[in-house]
Amino acid sequence: MITKQLINQIEGEATISFDIKDGVVDFATIAFPHFRGIESILKRKDALDALVITPRVCGICGHAHLMATVRAIEDAYKNAGYRVELSKKVEIIREFTLVMEIIQNHFKWIYLTIIPEISKLIKPNQKQTPLKGAYAASIASKAIAIFAGQWPHSSYMIPGGITTDPTNVDILKVESYVDELINFFEKESIGISLETFLSFKSNKNFGGLKSDISFLENNLMNLNMDKKGFAHDRFLVLGKHTFSKPLKIEQTYPTSSDVKYVNITEAYSLNQVSYAKNAQYGDIFYEAGPLSRTISNNLPIVKNIYRRSKDSAYTRVMSRIFELATLLQHAKNLLSKIDISQKSYTQCMDISKITAKGIGVVEAPRGPLLHLTDIKDGVIQEYKIVTPTQFNIGSSTKENPTPVQQAMRGTTKEEALFIFRTFDVCSVCTTH
Repeated sequence: MITKQLINQIEGEATISFDIKDGVVDFATIAFPHFRGIESILKRKDALDALVITPRVCGICGHAHLMATVRAIEDAYKNAGYRVELSKKVEIIREFTLVMEIIQNHFKWIYLTIIPEISKLIKPNQKQTPLKGAYAASIASKAIAIFAGQWPHSSYMIPGGITTDPTNVDILKVESYVDELINFFEKESIGISLETFLSFKSNKNFGGLKSDISFLENNLMNLNMDKKGFAHDRFLVLGKHTFSKPLKIEQTYPTSSDVKYVNITEAYSLNQVSYAKNAQYGDIFYEAGPLSRTISNNLPIVKNIYRRSKDSAYTRVMSRIFELATLLQHAKNLLSKIDISQKSYTQCMDISKITAKGIGVVEAPRGPLLHLTDIKDGVIQEYKIVTPTQFNIGSSTKENPTPVQQAMRGTTKEEALFIFRTFDVCSVCTTH
């Protein structure tokens, strides 16, 4: 029996066609039906126009798209033979706003998607938490806005630097927002101190806790999500940051990764119309995102969970929660390193002098984000965007499934829909 399901409560929309046999999913194909055409819009535009256009690809990860654009243009400068100098202050502030964007995404995902969805599997309307997610995300957005001027859709990163020149008062304001977020996370999300939470060695440490995350963890176990939702046990990190390093990992064995091995294939979606393509690494499907990053960073608690539960839905959810915790701590550390006396901007050669290709690679909330641009005399000839959802939630054949297709196999339709959301879907980023 084949059934078609429209997926909402994600960023954008998606449809899944399930092939159900003996009550469980035998195969499923995914389609993203809405075309946005950002790549076409960018053709023949001034290369710097991309700094305004690409942040509008998504209302969740506009900073990631902005950073990918800036890195792509700066790479084109380098390939054209012109050096782009960035002060340490610029690098830290860019990194901080990206980290805060990942933090706000994770809070929204936990409170607006995962807890409500798991509540439906346990008991309808058991736990309502969307306002908590909106509150936490708003605090993170205020911290970003001190540096970026607004969120989302900021264009404050430019080739050679940033457009902001923060004062000590600005730094103090941002620190207060980060402290407020940490306080919220401790009181509402985990029920203990951040330091204690990050010292957890195994999921047994959740025993006896009463908090939003312990509710989630307990019900994931009750639903046997530690035994469901397995993908390919292959992980990919492509973006180089203070919180990540490029690696590919197969069954815990890490090797270096290089963006040149990323390839794009056509999606297979039966009779559905889809404007998304699949992203592979060396013609193989890899999972990307927080699970990949936390494993590559050797986070002890995630490694312990992974040893017991492999790349299950449980492991995938918990890795994102622990990444959120580590990034809250990391954000404070980044702020402490900002030297406001350093330059915010170093002038670059006029963009009209640039004829070259450039690649910008960033770890966005959901995984690797690639922007590839071809510039001639400062004008975009071609622009390509490869998003995390293309790695995780592509749609391929039954013989060669994508991570999400593999993860949904052998589960009931209701379980499959939950597992689908554990990958943190973004349609609008993908249909460009």
